[in-house]
Amino acid sequence: MFKEAASYNNRTDMQEYTETVTAYIKKCIDDVTVTKTITTHANQKTWMTADVRGLLKIRDEAFRSGDKAALKTAKANLSHGIKKAKHQYAQKINNNFSDSKDTQSLWQAIQTITDYKPLPQASDDDTSLPDALNHFCSRFEIQNDTPAQKLHTSPNDQIFCLSPADFAYHPNRSTDNPISSTLHLALTHLEQKDSNVRMLFIDFSSAFNTIIPQQLIHKLNLLGLNTSLCIWILDSLTGRPQSVRVSRNTSNTTTLSTDAPQGCVLSPLLFTLLTHDCTAKFSSNHIIKFADDTTVVGLSNNDETHYREEVAQLAKWCGANNLSLNVGKTKEVVMDFRRNSVDHPPLTINSSTVERVTSTKFLGVHITEDLTWTTNVTSLNKKGQQCLHFLRWLKRASLPPLILTTFYRGTIESVLTSCITVWYRNCSAADRKTLQWTVKTAAKIIGAPLPSILDIFLARCSSKASSIVKDPTHPSHNLFHLLPS
Repeated sequence: MFKEAASYNNRTDMQEYTETVTAYIKKCIDDVTVTKTITTHANQKTWMTADVRGLLKIRDEAFRSGDKAALKTAKANLSHGIKKAKHQYAQKINNNFSDSKDTQSLWQAIQTITDYKPLPQASDDDTSLPDALNHFCSRFEIQNDTPAQKLHTSPNDQIFCLSPADFAYHPNRSTDNPISSTLHLALTHLEQKDSNVRMLFIDFSSAFNTIIPQQLIHKLNLLGLNTSLCIWILDSLTGRPQSVRVSRNTSNTTTLSTDAPQGCVLSPLLFTLLTHDCTAKFSSNHIIKFADDTTVVGLSNNDETHYREEVAQLAKWCGANNLSLNVGKTKEVVMDFRRNSVDHPPLTINSSTVERVTSTKFLGVHITEDLTWTTNVTSLNKKGQQCLHFLRWLKRASLPPLILTTFYRGTIESVLTSCITVWYRNCSAADRKTLQWTVKTAAKIIGAPLPSILDIFLARCSSKASSIVKDPTHPSHNLFHLLPS
């Protein structure tokens, strides 16, 4: 029938034939399919159900009829129905958060409650982009002219220990330890007459990407690691295939024998072992390291010769170990509390001048030249207040206080108290009030009391001091002395 209608002079118009058949199929589907339109308003409550909508209609009809008794009954039923819907919704949300092991469901629930909408990924049809990125990621391969060779077991193996200034991958160490050690060195020295401190915060260009496996294995062997383990690490770092994928485009495969893979848990540890012999040459200088975060602390008394020689020696050491110093991102902070301060000549590395700043970020903490903490507190408080918005969203979803408290501790308290043992004691009263105001606001939203910042600080200081006293290998262990009984 449709074919005959679309045929003219024994010729069939395929477009008309197709449109006619498609329209008839759509008409048949519409005849047997029930279509229901549900309108969702922007201000609609998350707990709204069909039963509550029905009760709302009954209340409106009773209001329009003018029957006071019916209106009173409808309002009572509506209030009971809303409470029931809120309770059911809260129970449903609570069940999604009850299993702490199912992190995927937890994040999906939070995204649903907070109306999180990820940005759409832009499609890139440039087929040459993956190859360009792959070439960029493997740019250090051409600098590696050292062939990888297996090690042989020596009969006189000697085990060396890492420097106490290497804080990464040590038990009972965290990011606040290198910060507190650096500040202790600076403050102790600044108490002397005619003294100043220069801190150089070094930035490496693609630190993990420049590791030469043969040099690394040689140092691992000097540290006394098992030969089989060294060979296993050498095999894992050499001859690695690499390709880059952008959208649906994939680059050609490149074989790498340089660097440690990014995102690998082993890479920061290998970098720490590679740089274990990067130590200070002069007693007035200290090199503090946490993985690839390296800081040179120069303690001077009107004579910065040793500090500048130390930096020059460090630059040579980096060149010998195939590490590239990014002088453009390397920052220096000079601390001089003398009334008649003197001009400090700028520092140069490889003929490039290092930028001197009044404040810089070191392991997540803002260090300023006057050793005040307003900049750091302002930054932490800003991040915490941004998370209060999501806490309010969860509160509107009728989540119980227990789950709200868990969210607060994981997203807000953890930010406000980051490395708190380092900076809270020397904070100004205004800075402490600023932090405590954020805690009080969160407590009002949750509807339950929360520990104050001061209580958290005292508890963590006590725990930190106890752990240091029990650890004789800790760099700060000798700062604690038992009181006479």
